[in-house]
Amino acid sequence: MKIVLDTNVLISAFIFPGGPPEEVYRAVLEGRLELVTSRPLLLEFGRVLTAKFGWATEPAKQAARQVAKIGQVVTPTESVREIVADPADDRVLEAALAGDADIIVSGDRHLLRLRSWRGIRILSPSEFLKQRSPGGG
Repeated sequence: MKIVLDTNVLISAFIFPGGPPEEVYRAVLEGRLELVTSRPLLLEFGRVLTAKFGWATEPAKQAARQVAKIGQVVTPTESVREIVADPADDRVLEAALAGDADIIVSGDRHLLRLRSWRGIRILSPSEFLKQRSPGGG
């Protein structure tokens, strides 16, 4: 199963271990899920680590490189204009489309409100884990 992890999920996995975002990321690390990402998402991830969480530049770059190494880095070919309230969220949709992802895992309310986009389901980390667990769907 191919998934895109929104920046907020990656940030939570790295900064706040022990919760659903880290559990989803761990499934990627263990090879149980295929991660799809893009250069714009990786740049945003590094920028948020430094600007909002005070990480030094080099550790933030290393974190982004780790994500790139374990995932498939795609180059979006279609420019999407779906999330008027927060156009930066469109980069997540573009990566999912380019990487033929099955699911977007996000904590972003604009994306979650869509529930599905072009056949790609959009779930919170908790919802994703529930639907993957035995008896969860």
